Amino acid sequence: MSKSGLAVVALAVVLGACHYQPTPVPLRATASDIALLAGDWSGEYSSAQSGRSGTINFTIRAGVDTAYGDVLMTPRRGGMIRAADADTPEHVKHEQLPQLLRVTFVRVIGGMVEGTLEPYTAPDCQCVVTTVFQGTLKGNSIEGQYVTSGSMGLRQDGMWSVQRTLVALK
Repeated sequence: MSKSGLAVVALAVVLGACHYQPTPVPLRATASDIALLAGDWSGEYSSAQSGRSGTINFTIRAGVDTAYGDVLMTPRRGGMIRAADADTPEHVKHEQLPQLLRVTFVRVIGGMVEGTLEPYTAPDCQCVVTTVFQGTLKGNSIEGQYVTSGSMGLRQDGMWSVQRTLVALK
């Protein structure tokens, strides 16, 4: 097994051992808008500009004003890895492992979903970036775009989509 394959397996074991529980994200929405989105959702996102892609999973329960979920970012494969001293913060910057990103804000208005991810260090620019996403509910799917912005005018666009895998009850 390759080093990157071992790293992914190790990450899965660590997350499983810790019984990972996503942080609740407050929803800014009416009760009827939340009810429209109630369920378990999963899907993917990708950006040709950044080369990043990953998975999206979240759960919304009717009658509750919070959602639970996460975004797992997978950096572009084959990118340059710079040598760095493992005892310095520089070591972290060249890691090519997936990163778990936290959603910090979600608003729902009439089937339109928008939100932001916590700031994170992007592996391609080694700069702190923010991501804003927007999507539209169509039956049991949500599709949309996102924009990642960073210092010195960095702007990268991407697409995302999720499918409802289970309708949630109260």
